[in-house]
Amino acid sequence: MKNKQEKVLKIPSDEETCESTRTYFETREELRKQAKLKIAKKIVKDFLHEGDSILIDAGTSLYPIAQEIVNQAKENTERTHFTIITHNYSAFQTLVEDVPRDANLNIVLSGGRYDRDLNALFGPQTIMAYEYFFPKVVLIGISGMVADIGLFCHGNTEELAVKEVIFNKGARDRIIVADYTKLGIPDALRFGEAQNFKANVDNCIIVTDVPEKTEKKEIRDKVESELDKLRNVYRVKVETI
Repeated sequence: MKNKQEKVLKIPSDEETCESTRTYFETREELRKQAKLKIAKKIVKDFLHEGDSILIDAGTSLYPIAQEIVNQAKENTERTHFTIITHNYSAFQTLVEDVPRDANLNIVLSGGRYDRDLNALFGPQTIMAYEYFFPKVVLIGISGMVADIGLFCHGNTEELAVKEVIFNKGARDRIIVADYTKLGIPDALRFGEAQNFKANVDNCIIVTDVPEKTEKKEIRDKVESELDKLRNVYRVKVETI
């Protein structure tokens, strides 16, 4: 009679346990981190002006902008008298914990249900907070963008509803924050149509980077094609780092 093979219970290591419990936000924030930081620096330096009212979207590409606002406030407090509203919990924490008092930032956290996976707030309270806010600058994060179709997000329907409200806000500048890996790539849910890129705003600007020369030619060609369409067909201002 053959002995039954005993099953061995494998106990996961601390590293494996940590990896399996990471949220979507924690996983995404490590991707192309340096590119996100460089994009944030350019936005704060070139597009945010003293006294601006600013809406900061959720996402791992957006909270580095909060970090850079903190850096700017420490160097020159007179340049960062902003009013900022956000449902991005990391951005909010960074702004309230690290900005020096004399910077006089007016920081508003929207209400809503906290979503741990996206580290942000969503729901009717979030939407209501944005409906009563009139920004000069709207900073929008995306998980994908196709020039002929529009802007995409990856999350649930609660995220979609908030994204749609943010995209439709009137403003001086609508700034789309995206590293090149998101260009020419759709995702689960579209929240902004291509023909409306410049609707209700004076300027629509995409701030991005470009592929390294070592990147595959088809990827470099796709990104260049997307940026050409944005510039020449949809008249979006493209700023690259």
